[in-house]
Amino acid sequence: MSDKMKKLPVIQRPAPEDETPSCGGCDSKGSCNHWGIKPGSEKEEVYRNVLIYLTMGIVIIITALLIKALLSSF
Repeated sequence: MSDKMKKLPVIQRPAPEDETPSCGGCDSKGSCNHWGIKPGSEKEEVYRNVLIYLTMGIVIIITALLIKALLSSF
């Protein structure tokens, strides 16, 4: 019976080449801290990244408060 059955093509997945960090966000094989700050970064880059994250947090909080005030006014 197995001689009469058609064989289905199967995709062969290649084996992973290197072990990557669990975060997968950066190219470094060492510590990944999800802040976009790699070891050896310049001070300006670090300050810029921190300022961007703080600005995004402030905008998100203000937007959430405005939406809350808008919804509570109904």
